[in-house]
Amino acid sequence: MTKKTSSDSGILNIYLNNKRLQQVSEVKYIGIYFDNSVSFDRHVDHNTGKCTQIINMLARSNKLNWGLGHRALKVIFIGAIEPILTYGAPVWEKALTKQNNLRKYQRVQRMMNIKIAKAFRTLSYEASCVLAAIRPIQLAVEETVRTYTATHKNIEYEEILDVRYWPHPVEMPLIRAQTEIPNNIINIFTDGSKIGGKVGAAAVLIKDDIFLDQSKYRLHER
Repeated sequence: MTKKTSSDSGILNIYLNNKRLQQVSEVKYIGIYFDNSVSFDRHVDHNTGKCTQIINMLARSNKLNWGLGHRALKVIFIGAIEPILTYGAPVWEKALTKQNNLRKYQRVQRMMNIKIAKAFRTLSYEASCVLAAIRPIQLAVEETVRTYTATHKNIEYEEILDVRYWPHPVEMPLIRAQTEIPNNIINIFTDGSKIGGKVGAAAVLIKDDIFLDQSKYRLHER
């Protein structure tokens, strides 16, 4: 039996065996928090809070110059923390389209990346992913969703092979570039060099063996 007490209050009186059921704003189902607006903000907060506790526990045995090494911390992240952050991603993936939720995930990963790379706290998120050799968490979520979709809908897709499965350079086929240059097209030749800390690039345009133009550019020292 259901009875709505007010059209404006949004509260429903639901009875089961003459007992009124309590109305809640969120519910946890198989590890995923569903809120009344289905925004999954609560689920993001739960995941980031849980992972932050794990990272803080690791901080007790991991300092800049001693403690757990790079490989051990990386295994902990891939085997424990990342699965928590990506669990049930096909359900709530759109929650990360909100910059606020995405920054929460990135903040947690940055904390762990800094410990893996033994870097300082001033390191940016993007740089921490590079130094720790860890993919950004948003890509991990997207891969989880793509794998789930492909598995349940029998969709074929190319998965990135782990480094240990990469072919050796000597086993790769040799691809030779075309040596003959077709006529009646504009050919552009480019080159770059670094001399005395200064980096530059140049381009030359040629058509039918006739010089057309050239350009020079100053590049950043990196």
